[in-house]
Amino acid sequence: MRYRCPYCKHLFDEAPPPACPACGKIMIVPAMKELSERQTRRRAVERIRRDSERQKASLQGHVAPGLWRTPKVYFAVIAVLAILGGAIFRASDRASQRKEAEPPHFRAMRHVDVLAEALGRYRFHVGTFPSVEQGLAALVRDPQVSGWNGPYINQLRRDPWGTPYVYAPASNGLPVLLSCGADKIRGTPDDIRPDPARFDPGTEWTNGWVSAAERLPGVTILPSPPIEN
Repeated sequence: MRYRCPYCKHLFDEAPPPACPACGKIMIVPAMKELSERQTRRRAVERIRRDSERQKASLQGHVAPGLWRTPKVYFAVIAVLAILGGAIFRASDRASQRKEAEPPHFRAMRHVDVLAEALGRYRFHVGTFPSVEQGLAALVRDPQVSGWNGPYINQLRRDPWGTPYVYAPASNGLPVLLSCGADKIRGTPDDIRPDPARFDPGTEWTNGWVSAAERLPGVTILPSPPIEN
């Protein structure tokens, strides 16, 4: 504890004598009082509070850049990516299994509905359905007609039994579109036709419509080989 002369302001590291050695004046140094128990506890609590604030301030500081370059962090990131990749692969595999498990009849129904809707969009842009010569292939690649804004489907497939879908335009009304079914013979009870309403997709889809090539930037859609109907 340091002392100061009240007259000349001289500092003393230890308790000075009654007379100040610097100025010679008599000083009265008050006797040190013992701290009460309550004051001792108060000071201890204050010291703990200050230590706690310093620790919180240090924890709220920025994380050191080198912390993210440790092997443990690298292994943790690799583990998380592996788990996510596995989950995505399993989900895709389950979706493929469900699709393969779908009965051929329902798959054919879904396909003819998609083709009918694509034909409706083709007619909206071109003004007519594809001709006999153009066939369903006109939904995939440009038949060099005015107004074409496809592709309207990504690829032209055969039905689940390996038979090409039958298409024939009508002079008036809706075209003929069907799958020959499991017996692969046209005109039998198992022929599968689309819902006639699918040929008229309405106009809501035209808002913001772009061709498939523009919807999938960087992806080249390869048309299937021409299929004779």
